[in-house]
Amino acid sequence: MSFVKKRLHAALRYYKSHIWIEIMASVVLFSAVLLLVFYFYLRGQYYGYLISETEKTNEVVLSAAANSLDNLFSAQLHIGGEIAVNEELYSAVHSSVLNDYRLKTADQRRLKNELSRISHYSEDIAALAVVTKEGLLYEFGRYWNANSLPTLWSGDNLPVLDEMYERVMRNVKARKAGYYEVMTKPAWRDELPTMNIFHIGFPLIGTYSSLEKVEAVIVVTYKMENIARTSALISDVSLDYTYRYLTDGQGTIIFHENPRYIGTDEADYLEKTKVEAVTRPLKYYDWQVHFAIDREAILQRINGMYLKSSVVFMLAVVLAVAVWAVLLHSILRPIETVKRAMEEIERGKEEKIHIRGEHEVWLLAAEYNRMLDALREQHKVIEKEYQEKVEMSERRIQAERTALESQINAHFIFNTLNAINYNVLESGDSETAGLIKRLSNILRYTLSQKTEVTLGSEFDMALQYLYLQKYRLMDKFEYEIAFPEEYGEWPCCKLFLQPFIENSIVHGFESMDSGGYIRVTGAEQQGRFRVVMEDNGRGMTDEERAYVMDSLRGEVNLDLTPKNRGIAIRNVLMRARMFFGPAFEATLESAPGKGTKFTFLLPIPGGSGEEGENEVN
Repeated sequence: MSFVKKRLHAALRYYKSHIWIEIMASVVLFSAVLLLVFYFYLRGQYYGYLISETEKTNEVVLSAAANSLDNLFSAQLHIGGEIAVNEELYSAVHSSVLNDYRLKTADQRRLKNELSRISHYSEDIAALAVVTKEGLLYEFGRYWNANSLPTLWSGDNLPVLDEMYERVMRNVKARKAGYYEVMTKPAWRDELPTMNIFHIGFPLIGTYSSLEKVEAVIVVTYKMENIARTSALISDVSLDYTYRYLTDGQGTIIFHENPRYIGTDEADYLEKTKVEAVTRPLKYYDWQVHFAIDREAILQRINGMYLKSSVVFMLAVVLAVAVWAVLLHSILRPIETVKRAMEEIERGKEEKIHIRGEHEVWLLAAEYNRMLDALREQHKVIEKEYQEKVEMSERRIQAERTALESQINAHFIFNTLNAINYNVLESGDSETAGLIKRLSNILRYTLSQKTEVTLGSEFDMALQYLYLQKYRLMDKFEYEIAFPEEYGEWPCCKLFLQPFIENSIVHGFESMDSGGYIRVTGAEQQGRFRVVMEDNGRGMTDEERAYVMDSLRGEVNLDLTPKNRGIAIRNVLMRARMFFGPAFEATLESAPGKGTKFTFLLPIPGGSGEEGENEVN
């Protein structure tokens, strides 16, 4: 014990008698404090910065993904509409219905060839199946037929197919907007576990049939992976702490970058993974797109990065202290020489001290600065790598957005017309300038991306259209528009009046040289807004009136070829029903030689009559 005390006292005396040890201790203490500040403060600052930048990036990516998905799903519904009115497909299926739901050899061959052709409408189509009230009629698998794999709709999947048929038929009977139905089960098949799929059912109407004669449903199976990759749900820039996924209307994950989460309830997923998700709803399906951030993973990554930096920092400090100790000992050696010289003077010996050189006290600071510069360079490299990943992601999103938005810029047309208008005004031709101005307004209104407008803007567009037609046809007709301004902000279906006005001018006055008259009025009536469009033209024959009455009642023939008359009226009636919902009503009064009168009843905004409003925009 006394030996230990002696060693401690000797060490203490040595420490007190050597200034370089105190300097080294101060350096070590200062480095430790600096390390703590560096670790906690800078780590917190970088964590906050990384979270902020990730959230901003997520907002941009999520918006782009939602827009891309909406465009892709809109294209899918458009393809479904084309398949629904496919006459060749309808004929083959209808022949089997007449044959007690059994396919003849010739009809089966026709059906197979047509489904094979349809499957190439989109690279995302995996399979097509025709189902009737008797069950599966025929299935064409684009991938499994060629590989001799079993059909998708067999075994436990058949009840799902029957449920799809029942849902679509209920939509047809209820005249639900769009008529289609989306189902996410089965999400894949055992033979192709890497192919994530979902299904959309459409009523098979044919070209010349009607909704009352629907006997079958065509079920289109889509691959999810290409859709997800196109919409940026799958990114080439992989980050360990961000995840993108889709959920259906029941909150079940139907697509995830990590396939093991597909089929998981989102609430369980969020609770289990502790991630925070930002959500965007989709327009056409009852789905949502999500972008999740794992804050714990970000913190762990930063901790790991800063821990490595701290180890490097401490190793550098240890090495620097060792070097500094040697240097300080060398620098302080003249002091020892002076001390020994003074001791020799006490003994009576005089010895001249020679200055042998100079030293820089700031060598320690310079060494530390070099080390700090190295750490800053390391931080810049890490920051640069992160910025490059973010910029790559942003460039990809921008490229996709630019590809989606590449179209004719309508502003070029408007600006050109405005320039012509100013030139005409300067030349003193105010009448021509007014015509150009009205034409510009009509083009701007028509080419606008908006699908929902106001009653006021719709009536104003009709007024400007009539003005131009009146100028073009001179004395052929007169017109009147009466619209109460207090209803001007009510929502309205875009281009709702113009087809009916055009019908009166083109067909109603076709045999008249003068004396025509068009009157458009609007007023509230018993809780709804009543719009009347009437003319004194030639009227309609019994055949024409019956045809238009079928459209007014919703018995719409989906053959939209340009050879048929009344295409514009049928289109606007279909859009109006989808926009205003079941509360929308339309009536017709017409007789040969007595003119034509259309009456429309529109629901009040916010009232019970707005069911289904804007379901299809």
